[in-house]
Amino acid sequence: MNTKKTVNGTNNGNGSASPTSPSLVLSDSSPTSSDSDYFSPSDREEALKLLMLLREVLPPLRDLTVEERRSLPGMGDANRTFAGKVLEVILQNSDFLPRTFDLDRYQNQLETFDNLSAIARRMTQLSNLINATMTAIGSEVHDSSLTVYRYAKASGQGASLDAAKAEMKQRFTSNSKGKKKEKDAEKPEADE
Repeated sequence: MNTKKTVNGTNNGNGSASPTSPSLVLSDSSPTSSDSDYFSPSDREEALKLLMLLREVLPPLRDLTVEERRSLPGMGDANRTFAGKVLEVILQNSDFLPRTFDLDRYQNQLETFDNLSAIARRMTQLSNLINATMTAIGSEVHDSSLTVYRYAKASGQGASLDAAKAEMKQRFTSNSKGKKKEKDAEKPEADE
């Protein structure tokens, strides 16, 4: 069972909190499936297994150097249309081709290109969604981290918290903009 407690807020009985100032929900146990942002280590392992399975189903994939990528003509929309027209011509009359031309290989490569293109589009969409989700969740984690840092600084609980505060402060002093970032972290939130 997932029990949650709130920092500086009150529980309204249905598992959510009614904040009285900046609120932060801390979990006493691992999140449940109702936590839509939670992706467990076992979920990650399952996703990685599925990616490995996909890799096994795909044809042998090639890697190209930067120079090879630059030297190859590629297959944009115009070249794909051209290749389709060429296939039509070949299928209508292939007598003009030398015997060394492998029509089956040409057709197979064109079909493989089309099939991989469909997968690549879906993978790109998925990758974009994963990156956007990571950005959104990362931003929320960062905001919550700043809230905890503000509470730690304001708590005045003495030596037991001083070491932890000093470690957290390193985040803001490790770069040239550290002073500004720490001042931003000290600012009270709008609902305080």
